[in-house]
Amino acid sequence: MTQQRFAVVPSVYMALRRPSPDGDEVLLQLRRGTPYMDGWWACGAAGHVEQGESVHAAAVREAREELGITIIAEALRPIATLHRTCALDDPVEERMDLFFAVHDWEGEPTIAEPDKAAELRWWPLRELPDNVVPHEAQALKALASNADPAVLSRGFDQTLTLVAAVARNGVIGDRSGLLWHIPEDLAHFKRATTGGAMVMGRRTFDSIGKALPGRTSIVVTRDADWRADGVVVAHNLAEALLIAGDAEVYVIGGGEIYAQTIHSAQCLDITEVDQSPDGSVGFPSIDPAVWAETQREPHDGFSFVTYERC
Repeated sequence: MTQQRFAVVPSVYMALRRPSPDGDEVLLQLRRGTPYMDGWWACGAAGHVEQGESVHAAAVREAREELGITIIAEALRPIATLHRTCALDDPVEERMDLFFAVHDWEGEPTIAEPDKAAELRWWPLRELPDNVVPHEAQALKALASNADPAVLSRGFDQTLTLVAAVARNGVIGDRSGLLWHIPEDLAHFKRATTGGAMVMGRRTFDSIGKALPGRTSIVVTRDADWRADGVVVAHNLAEALLIAGDAEVYVIGGGEIYAQTIHSAQCLDITEVDQSPDGSVGFPSIDPAVWAETQREPHDGFSFVTYERC
């Protein structure tokens, strides 16, 4: 029986490097107007390798299209090969990224695609901004170390747990906040999520009101201008999980985010609440053919229950 081989998406990245009195600098672009990591700094030029195109030809093409400069394949110095994925059960999220340093080129780098970049800036290689696209920051760190070309990975140790308090009828809220106040559940939530990365929707964050200490708060929102203190903003789930990296990731709501992640999660940490309130937001059905109950801790009016994927 012939099986179709699994395919990853290859991309190339060019880090233009120049000397300066205070140490080498690298050219970064500030992304905007794209469906991916807008508002983050990224390598000066990058893009997918087209079918039938070599990685070197792709690098030459992307440098011309995005920066208006001419480079030759012989000028490309490998920095790193980075294999990355995330916990989402989607093959398109598994990628192979090839990073090259470029020291020589013809022309002055400019923003050749103004609909995709807000700014070009030279940054000290050892003092990059905090909001560099996370996997690109890994490769630029390898460039700064002047080490031999590295083979890197990201996301393969990422785990995904959904944490929720769910009523008997599946309700978790009414879009304006929690329907109950259970101090023991709040303490349980703190114990469960401290030290990890929390992914949530905008309404869930608004119901909490602030970033919680001891964990990374990643808020998924379509609003490109939304910001909050202590929060990392993502504009879709794939971005959120890229930002989280190789960490324990806890999805904490709301209903739409739960629905998008339950098929990829390894664990459900559920507080079963012995109530059946009216509410417009529900938790996805927990299919016993998919999820096995592995632990139950009963309390008065609620139980802490752990489910693991069969």
